[in-house]
Amino acid sequence: MRYLPLDLDVQGREALFLGGSAELVSKIDRLLDAGAIVTVIAEGPLDAAIEERAARGVITLLRRAFTFADLERKAIVFQAPFTTPEDEALARRLDAHARAHGLLFCAVDRPEACTFINSAVVQASGLTMTFNTGGTSPGTARRIREDLERLFGDPRFARYLDLLRALRASLPRGERAARLAEAVKGFAVEARLVFPAWFEAGDAPPPASKPAGDP
Repeated sequence: MRYLPLDLDVQGREALFLGGSAELVSKIDRLLDAGAIVTVIAEGPLDAAIEERAARGVITLLRRAFTFADLERKAIVFQAPFTTPEDEALARRLDAHARAHGLLFCAVDRPEACTFINSAVVQASGLTMTFNTGGTSPGTARRIREDLERLFGDPRFARYLDLLRALRASLPRGERAARLAEAVKGFAVEARLVFPAWFEAGDAPPPASKPAGDP
């Protein structure tokens, strides 16, 4: 499946999160940073970070079951990773509803039950990058994000962009393209890919290890 990358304006719009797991925290924070009005509905266990944000009043927390009436006026909806067959059944219903009503819906880690993919975002030194693996490996996308944040978090890069910003502001419109193209000559990103040992050995991914104490 192919997706169209977009930047969505959610300032003042309502976002709904179903569930209270840790996987939702970074998504909640991204919506808050973008100016969205966030509501979380959760009956079960709640991550401490979500409780903290509710205590500060930056999100609305409803400790009850979800109903489809909760979708009214919502621009975007996230569902936490499934833990029960009922969660999966609800995701299928939400996906069908979203497609019928033009709603943005994402069942976390289940791209087959989403109307959009929640791309990883890198924000460092004034640079914003978004990317995804089409739902194939959120863990790989997370590692790429972490590495890029370290790379572009170099304070020299921030200073470089500041100088280019000042140059752009000082130039008349007709001169900007040529002068800025000249100014960025010599800038490059040099990197290499490092793969797990099982991949380099030509093996299949190893099976998941059992939690300590499991028989």
